[in-house]
Amino acid sequence: MPFRRSILREAEQRELRLGDTVVAYTLKRSSARRSLALRVSEAGEVTVNAPLRMAWRHIEAFLAKHSDWLRQRLQAVRDEGSRWHEGMALPYLGQVRVLSLAPDALPCVFPLADRMIVGGSPEAVPQVVTEWYQAEAEPLLRERLALHVERIGQRMPRFRMTGATSRWGSLSPTGVLSLNWRLIKASLAEIDYVICHELAHVRVPNHSRAFWREVAALYPDFEPAKDQLRRNGALYFQF
Repeated sequence: MPFRRSILREAEQRELRLGDTVVAYTLKRSSARRSLALRVSEAGEVTVNAPLRMAWRHIEAFLAKHSDWLRQRLQAVRDEGSRWHEGMALPYLGQVRVLSLAPDALPCVFPLADRMIVGGSPEAVPQVVTEWYQAEAEPLLRERLALHVERIGQRMPRFRMTGATSRWGSLSPTGVLSLNWRLIKASLAEIDYVICHELAHVRVPNHSRAFWREVAALYPDFEPAKDQLRRNGALYFQF
């Protein structure tokens, strides 16, 4: 029986500066790869695939060469579906509410069970809605984080809310746990999965099998929430 060499894989989170913007991406290395590849998902998630032992300078040069394409692709993802209009779907905590414009009303959001009435001029609507989401997200994300930290007996990390264009959360080397405000659009199951994903990085900094075992220990039924987040990512990242 012929000998089959096992495929080795590694994954890590990195950041790339494109002008004034910092773009988060996942670097995936594999012993089965022989070339570099760059991909942007419909949700704006950036992935770089590279050979396992390729020197960093070659990856860096590859990203620099394709920086213009990457910038254009990310902008296209942001522009797609972000045209604000009456009846636009606005996801909120796993449910979809319909945008109802009220140009003669004060520039604020009036949330109802099945719709969101947004006052102000049409030009102001994107900012009004975005600021409302961000204000709703901060206390809820902090509350869910505190709940899980207490449940598993960890110390409450320093918390930061971000507006990253391609990452739901991160854990910095200094222990700062960041969560994307757009998670307020997701269900609590999806939010809890992202939080436990980042808390798992406290013990396992990579995305190895040991890491996913740690995620399963913190959130046993994480797979459905992970799949749901992947399916809904494009909707959540529309604005």
